[in-house]
Amino acid sequence: THNHPCAVEPYGGAETGVGGVVRDVLGAGLGAKPVLNTDVFCFAPPTYDGPLPAGTLHPKRTMTSVVAGVRDYGNRMGIPTAAGGVWFDEAYRFNPLVFVGTVGLLPRAMIAKSVKPGDLVVAAGGRTGRDGLHGATFSSAALDASASVSAVQIGHAIMEQRRLDALLRARDKGLYRGVTDCGAGGFSSAVGEMAETSGKKGGAKVRLETAPLKTTEIQPWEVWVSESQERMVFAVPKEKLTAFAEVFAAEGVEHCVLGEFTDTGRLEVSWHGEALVDLDLHFLHKGVPRRERQAQWDAPKASPRKGGRGGEKSRVGEALRFCL
Repeated sequence: THNHPCAVEPYGGAETGVGGVVRDVLGAGLGAKPVLNTDVFCFAPPTYDGPLPAGTLHPKRTMTSVVAGVRDYGNRMGIPTAAGGVWFDEAYRFNPLVFVGTVGLLPRAMIAKSVKPGDLVVAAGGRTGRDGLHGATFSSAALDASASVSAVQIGHAIMEQRRLDALLRARDKGLYRGVTDCGAGGFSSAVGEMAETSGKKGGAKVRLETAPLKTTEIQPWEVWVSESQERMVFAVPKEKLTAFAEVFAAEGVEHCVLGEFTDTGRLEVSWHGEALVDLDLHFLHKGVPRRERQAQWDAPKASPRKGGRGGEKSRVGEALRFCL
């Protein structure tokens, strides 16, 4: 889902939404090949003529831009949008719902991935910038006049296609052991997830200054959590780095060695030798206490049936069938 981004910048939000699920497929196992995209959209009617909150785009503008964003990103990569649906209701005049999906094909022999201590932490794809900062928190925050388009990432479908071609070639040559996409949280989540599976204790040492940047006006913490698009992180054995670099260079895709995976049980991040992060991995992944809540469910009263298909249940069922 890319609901909030599509409310404030519908074309870019839709582009990066579908680009994100393409990378999810590329990060499945050792990398699946995307073959088709899907979508379901919920908008206010394009003919809506009622009041709109200040700063809200008209539903027709939102609808046409979202459809164009999903279509264009997929077309530029040669991935067709093969299925979808749309639902109109005035309740979506402020915040549309934008669901996108990708289907990929993965050889059975390439389902399992791993990370071993000593493997290099290699990032490949787009450069890191300030676009998409706080994108994950923005998606969960209340949508109001303070919403900033800077939280929406900038998509680049051609870079995604080049990186896809390089990844599949490197996969088939066995040039890396593990891979994941840079989604919410950027390097922080991608490296953190992979570090947990390195050795018995897990761990990683990262040197952030090696990351290719879009701008020099960026702080180290911004490099660590930026959600700039078209980036993926690989676990590359040291002896295979040269061959890995040749494959990606042939497709015009930049890569950098961010550091290496360890078995120290710690995630360590530095910037030009200055320590920025030194966290116990167990605390990082399992140290936050889980809040327990009490829930109560009251069964709704049955609505009278009309002609065998009336009532709220029938209306909800019709809506679901239409969207699916």
